[in-house]
Amino acid sequence: MASARDSKLVIRPLTAARVDDVKVVMRGTWGASCWDLFPRYTAAQQRELGITGGAPGTAEAKRRAVLAKLARRRKNSAGLMAYLKAEPIGFISLGPRHDYSVVERSKATPPVDEVAAWVIPCITVRRGHRGQGVAVAMIRAAVDYAGKRGAPAVEAYVRAGGTRVHDDYAFFGTRAMFEKAGFREIRGVLPGLRKGSVPRVTMRRAIRKRGVRGDRPGGAVSRRPAPGRRAGSERPRQSRRTAGSGAARRTAAGG
Repeated sequence: MASARDSKLVIRPLTAARVDDVKVVMRGTWGASCWDLFPRYTAAQQRELGITGGAPGTAEAKRRAVLAKLARRRKNSAGLMAYLKAEPIGFISLGPRHDYSVVERSKATPPVDEVAAWVIPCITVRRGHRGQGVAVAMIRAAVDYAGKRGAPAVEAYVRAGGTRVHDDYAFFGTRAMFEKAGFREIRGVLPGLRKGSVPRVTMRRAIRKRGVRGDRPGGAVSRRPAPGRRAGSERPRQSRRTAGSGAARRTAAGG
């Protein structure tokens, strides 16, 4: 069976025309009825949108329509799809924190600091394709996608502890897969969570911007003093003839 290293694996942003592929990936799992909306909207917001309750099939159709609308956004789609030989095999939800009301309001996942990080609230690989690196490939692609849109970092809130859970309930992602994608824990389990809450740890990967002219908007750039010159030095500026050889090296600032 092909792995994520197979050249035929393609990962691309979700589009409205391919929104049914999300259902294909999640069919037969806990997330089959979610349509990537439960992390985005509180129970009250879901009722307001009409994506819960109602006649059989009504809410399902509305959920599909809402996800299709999210996928049409120009600034960022609702997530990324993984395809193997044109067959949908994986989905990863991705976006700014403010896209996900449940994540924003949860006492288990409050902001760590003022970094405007994007988040990955869930990730699903289709049965028959798990354990082959597809999830890690999607996480790496998600970081690249977010970085191109100005995100300074990407966060995930994985289940704490090493207890094995059924694959269908591992939609938060696992510590191991995020570590392979370059994420590191920046906060442990918060104390005082209500009974029944899933204990989470916060993992983050900073996105480094290249410190060159023409950087995308939002990419902070720091400048390192030239060799032999200490930071904060008051040495006069070099003449035009020699300025080029002593130009400060530009380095990327972490998000």
